[in-house]
Amino acid sequence: MDCHNEGAVTSIEKLIIDLKESLERELTSLRQEMRDGFSGLTSRLDTQSARLDRHAGLWQVGSRWSSRMDTWAEKVDSALDMKDREIADLRERIKRLENNASH
Repeated sequence: MDCHNEGAVTSIEKLIIDLKESLERELTSLRQEMRDGFSGLTSRLDTQSARLDRHAGLWQVGSRWSSRMDTWAEKVDSALDMKDREIADLRERIKRLENNASH
């Protein structure tokens, strides 16, 4: 091989080595960007998960409160219905007593 060919081979070798090193640097940079991106995504997902957990807790508390209110309202409605019947019965008895007293 003559000197010119050896220089061309050395030049090609240097070009290939430079390209390899450049690609390695680029890959390292891309890996870091991916890690940073996934880290940011994980952080946002953790925040969203915490928010959804709070919403679920509030939903459960609200559901329990609503259920208790329904139970309480049914008891009150039942008691009021019974009082209304008792009042109606007492009025009827008073009317009968007044009618019997006036005869």
